[in-house]
Amino acid sequence: MLLGPDSAPPALQPLTDSDALATVLDTMRIRRVRELRLALPRRPCDRLVREQAVQLSAELAGRGAQVRVLHLGDADRDPAYADDTRRIAASGARMRMLPHLPVWMAVADRDLAIVLPDPGFGDSSATLLRGPILVGAYQALFDQVWALSTPSADVPGDATRAAERGGLNTREREALVLLAEGLTDEGISRRTGLSVRTIRRTIAGVMAKVEAQSRFQAGAEVVRRQWI
Repeated sequence: MLLGPDSAPPALQPLTDSDALATVLDTMRIRRVRELRLALPRRPCDRLVREQAVQLSAELAGRGAQVRVLHLGDADRDPAYADDTRRIAASGARMRMLPHLPVWMAVADRDLAIVLPDPGFGDSSATLLRGPILVGAYQALFDQVWALSTPSADVPGDATRAAERGGLNTREREALVLLAEGLTDEGISRRTGLSVRTIRRTIAGVMAKVEAQSRFQAGAEVVRRQWI
């Protein structure tokens, strides 16, 4: 059993076919996942895997988990892919787009990750990763790409959410999200690649924007305004 209570599960485990990949995605739905990160290039094309990814996003978002999804900006070139992104967005996930995504990944907290590289990078078989060191590396990669991506105004419903968050720019929004996760200024700096000085200046700018006297007050006000 891929996610069973093994005494010492391997840190790296190959997923040899689409059925194995879909099974892990399905099993993730019953775990207590607080945050899910999905990066969705067009691969895998297998309908079963794509459907499991959509259902996983919807179920976790419905339970109050934070679901963030990176997708391709030209989704309309593939009707099935466009339909998947619309369904995920409708579940309440936060969506952003990029012109290219080299890696398909699903990262659940810092516990589990599934990674499927582009065939052009060599071996294209999926791998299940366990443990905070391996999973944390992909979590950090996702967050860095997320910070450089564009809100998905072309996904129905997402333009409205982007407008609601319009009081913050991308850098301010990412800094506050990471601050809410409990990261220090130094941790946010490492995650985003920005200097500690820039992070502190960014957060101070948000405090001034919402007329807050403390970081906690600023975070509460930004949430009240639904900017994040």
